[in-house]
Amino acid sequence: MLKNLEQLILSANFKDAEDLYHTNDLQHFHDELISSAYENGNMINYTFLHYLLMKEESAELHNLAFSLFVNSLTHIDGAYHCALYHAQRAVELTNEQDTFSLEHLLFLNIVPDQLVSDEKAIDICHKILALDPSNKTAKSSLEELLPKIK
Repeated sequence: MLKNLEQLILSANFKDAEDLYHTNDLQHFHDELISSAYENGNMINYTFLHYLLMKEESAELHNLAFSLFVNSLTHIDGAYHCALYHAQRAVELTNEQDTFSLEHLLFLNIVPDQLVSDEKAIDICHKILALDPSNKTAKSSLEELLPKIK
């Protein structure tokens, strides 16, 4: 567990929380932040990510923001819409070459508001499969989507 991450964020001590971000494994940091946000449900967790993004925009931080909105902060109105922005930005920053970011966009096809159309989701599946022909998520999504648009 990252010592005091939650307390640092809740007290808006973003500088020290940023130091934890820079000195820890990204996956471990991701897991701790998501877990903390589940427990406290506070938007300050996103404010901290926004702080980091303003200092150093990256696909990894946009993917983390996406995860925050689709996992821990879904109870907030507009969470999926915020996730859409971050998924789109991660895809842009990776020049559509990262299947992980593309899968985030694909996920938004199946959320209640269906923020990504079936047609766009099919296009995303083709992009994923061009990068990774064995991608199970894209294959199964295509199987579900193609009959819907015919």
